[in-house]
Amino acid sequence: MTGFKRFVILSGPSGIGKGSLQRAIERLYPRKLEARPVLCTSRPARAREAHGRDYYFLPVSFIKSLGGSSDFAVSPVRSDWQAIHLVQVEELLQANDLVFAEVFHTFGETLRTKAAAKNVPVSSVFLVPTEPGKPPEEIVSIMRHKLERRALDEKAKIDERSSDAPREIENAAHYTHVLLNRAGEDDVDECGEFGTRDGRPGTRAVNSIDELGPAAKWLVEKFIAVLGGELPAGFYQPTL
Repeated sequence: MTGFKRFVILSGPSGIGKGSLQRAIERLYPRKLEARPVLCTSRPARAREAHGRDYYFLPVSFIKSLGGSSDFAVSPVRSDWQAIHLVQVEELLQANDLVFAEVFHTFGETLRTKAAAKNVPVSSVFLVPTEPGKPPEEIVSIMRHKLERRALDEKAKIDERSSDAPREIENAAHYTHVLLNRAGEDDVDECGEFGTRDGRPGTRAVNSIDELGPAAKWLVEKFIAVLGGELPAGFYQPTL
């Protein structure tokens, strides 16, 4: 591999804004996140999902068995299992400077170890809702509020995901870049059409980065800096 090549992964608790960030990047920086590996998953295919396009839908026992191979990073994802084929990532990097994947928070440590062994350069980004050191109950409250305003999940799922957030955020220690996102996916005032409120996309069109709110703009700019290899590893928060 020559020049700047990078496999960038994005993670964080449900509702933190991973989806709205990607939608903003795809609109404002077309094709930036186009090269993506197809992950393996043990869960059944959902409506309109296709094997080999959205995921490789494989038996759980088979995916678990891949953990012993240097070619795969394997991790539990709630009640299922997923795997990333690092050979596919290497092949994508031959044709692209940047390869991207959104991953579950548990992938951080194993992917870092497996990728390093294969000399696959990785930058990993974890989004958090508040500064480090906040008590778990504060994190749960923040994330429950975000999920309730987003309104895409049933109450039981909101309770489960918000309660899991403090434990998930502990895995941020295994990521190279930790970004404090004050503009979660529910914040349509900041994110416009890239956000979701009350189960519906925001109505305000966004066609340039300056049409985002200050917190959403900061997040996009910092993420673009990671993609370009311009931001050193560390924790970052906006000064707004």
